[in-house]
Amino acid sequence: MRTVSFEHNLASGAMVRVRITKERGRILSFVVQLECLVEDDWFPIVRYDTAHGFAHQDILKPDGTKEKQSIPVTDFNEALNYAQRDIKAHWHYYLERYGRWLK
Repeated sequence: MRTVSFEHNLASGAMVRVRITKERGRILSFVVQLECLVEDDWFPIVRYDTAHGFAHQDILKPDGTKEKQSIPVTDFNEALNYAQRDIKAHWHYYLERYGRWLK
């Protein structure tokens, strides 16, 4: 079993943290988390993970609440690709939405 972690800066004040655990090319678990910088602290705003034994998305709000949503794939390899594609395509929207919630 092997775990890989890395960060990817998207823009000033936005980054993605990724942690993947796999064995023989098969994903056992993962976290793909979009974070934004607010007053010198990083806050998670969208997270895809395999906690609870299934792949899902957590939408994290500034008040500490979170909304769990299922995603349309069950295979962890596909789910990881789905998560990475979604954050790459929609990170601007997620950041903007979080900014509106802060007001």
